[in-house]
Amino acid sequence: MVNQASLPAMDVTHACVRRRFRHVSCRACADACPMQVFSFTDAGVRVDESRCIECGDCLFVCPAEAIVGIAPQKRCRQGDTLVGPFTRRAPALNELLLWHTVQGIRAISLEAEQSSAWMAELAGLNLVLRRRGEAAWNFRPWVKKEIDSARRALIHIPQEDVTACSVQPGVRMLRKAFASVSEADIALDGERCVLCGACWRSCPENAIRFEQDALVIEAARCTGCGGCEAVCQHRALKVMKKEAPASVIVHRAHAATCSACHRPFWSFQREEKQCALCVRHLHGMRNPDCC
Repeated sequence: MVNQASLPAMDVTHACVRRRFRHVSCRACADACPMQVFSFTDAGVRVDESRCIECGDCLFVCPAEAIVGIAPQKRCRQGDTLVGPFTRRAPALNELLLWHTVQGIRAISLEAEQSSAWMAELAGLNLVLRRRGEAAWNFRPWVKKEIDSARRALIHIPQEDVTACSVQPGVRMLRKAFASVSEADIALDGERCVLCGACWRSCPENAIRFEQDALVIEAARCTGCGGCEAVCQHRALKVMKKEAPASVIVHRAHAATCSACHRPFWSFQREEKQCALCVRHLHGMRNPDCC
């Protein structure tokens, strides 16, 4: 059990994309929470701490690492094996993937008949690991510890070489651990995009950036927060959950000066003569020569 006296009150900080951008649809914390701790309002996210069972699942799915006041569950390990006692609620996939990559866990020792929830999550974990070319987890025999009934004062039997620890949560940690895999697809509609810069200025992961006269999209960096999609006025971006090999897509841009307002702008089309604002202005009022 986590010592709550050492933690701040449970809350969602202003790093949350729902608090940064009005039209973001992210609901990762609510979808992961089994107790409906999180709900959404026009102001952002409401937290009902009284419902929380401290499972920590929300910590492993929040794309902005915005949740404070709760710590991840401690698990018991013996070498490269997770051992009991096990929580009734099994950890979600993201946590197990971090145990695999950060802590080097490769096996688990549990009583399958008493741990159906864990068995289901482990089956999903091994499917993902095989798909990514990683070694699947093995099952090792579960050894039941015998208690000497003559020593009734003995309420706990210590296990040699067993350590209780946790993994640092966060989608960013997972992205670093699996840098060769992208879990998001950032689709750009070049016909709609006007290179206004809203998307790359809103992206804290640098998954979308403008550099060396090009718009660069590196989906493997994306945590799936959807901030870029929410701020795009022209609906030129779409972020979707999709697993694929990591890749970098480069969209070349061309510098130009608007023939109407004489301001510099960027365009995907070399022959573009007017900036996006002047093209869309019906009466040419941005033209400084019209007054």
